[in-house]
Amino acid sequence: MVFWSMLAEPHGVKRGDKLSDREPTATSPLLRRLNAGAVLDALRATGPATGTELMEITGLSRPTVHTVCDHLISRGWVHEIEQRPPQRGSGPGRRARQYEFNAAAGYVLGIDLGQNKVTSVVADLRGDSLAEHTRTFRAGGIGARARLNQMHRAVETTLGDAGLDKSAVLAIALAVPGPVDEGGHVVAEEDYLPGLARIDLRKAAGEGFDAPVLVENDANLAVLAERWRGCAQGADNVVELLAGERLGSGLYFGGRLIQGSRGAAGELKFLSMVDGVGNTDGIALLARTLGAEAVVASAASPSLADAVGGDPRRMTAKLVFAAARDGDPSALAVVDEVTARIGRVIALLHTLLNPELVVIGGAVAQAGDVLLEPLRRAVGELVPDPPEIKNSALGDHVVVTGAVCRALDHAALELFQDIHGARGGS
Repeated sequence: MVFWSMLAEPHGVKRGDKLSDREPTATSPLLRRLNAGAVLDALRATGPATGTELMEITGLSRPTVHTVCDHLISRGWVHEIEQRPPQRGSGPGRRARQYEFNAAAGYVLGIDLGQNKVTSVVADLRGDSLAEHTRTFRAGGIGARARLNQMHRAVETTLGDAGLDKSAVLAIALAVPGPVDEGGHVVAEEDYLPGLARIDLRKAAGEGFDAPVLVENDANLAVLAERWRGCAQGADNVVELLAGERLGSGLYFGGRLIQGSRGAAGELKFLSMVDGVGNTDGIALLARTLGAEAVVASAASPSLADAVGGDPRRMTAKLVFAAARDGDPSALAVVDEVTARIGRVIALLHTLLNPELVVIGGAVAQAGDVLLEPLRRAVGELVPDPPEIKNSALGDHVVVTGAVCRALDHAALELFQDIHGARGGS
């Protein structure tokens, strides 16, 4: 049992286990958290349910189910709806109490503050999006204050489109493209995210809100998104490779997110020392650069050169992948060079970490039909037992989806901590 993803199970407990099947070693507060999470999971997944039905799903006793539901009702996360009449032939008796998860008890905000754009999503307590807004930064190297101003405008537009006030938001999660320290500051190079490392991002993102703000690395949130609503559901040993402009990885192993002592687990700066790789340039950047170089050298096929009118500055990864899809020789050569390089990265991560699955995330995942087969071949030539490689179905929404997931987890965790203080229901 777990509600969403980050409320991690105690060691040895698996999603779907009944509470009665677990070893009775948990503390009373932990049991109350598990009980509440089991009931919320059941109601969120099945819709309205009676106490008896919740007992069957969770393995909890009748008094515990009703006590947990009463606590959740008092906090607005569950409704008691019109009671069902007794089944025919069941004899006289009180109508069964029936409960329903209340997705509108509050809302969460997920923000992806990237290098080139910011995306804001407001979602209900099921994680379903009510509204979203994206703003693209006009110039590379945009300063921190201008970047944050754009973020605030995106948030205001999103909340306005959803018809919500800031007071309705229970938790906020902000994704940034770099490691995050314990104080919520991004550890970023000045030429990459100018001035952002000096900003208290929790304070900046929470301006005007009475809600906790979590600041997280974008790749970490991406791997959570894959396990929540993506192609890694049920997988416990996963690498999410964000591969757009720069390479970054989110690591989920042994059923837990791996962050490291200073939040830098999954950083790939060591690739500068890897022969055949040399830096953290991502798939989109490599495709765009190599395609432009081919045009400059007059080595591009006519169709690829024509796609940019002979101007290499107009080259994009999307144009390269579209040309490769149509069989353009120059574009296919670019894809081969890119996948050979990224294949070495995946082979190295596989050798070090032994994941069962590697997911290619970000907007480049939309080119999976062009990239996946040559990428799988490249990895297979380097390691004898390669991991499964998939492209993310969440596309360029993978990070903001992970931010929504993380905010939901925190909102639920605060709810469960509140329940810990209540008597009974253990």
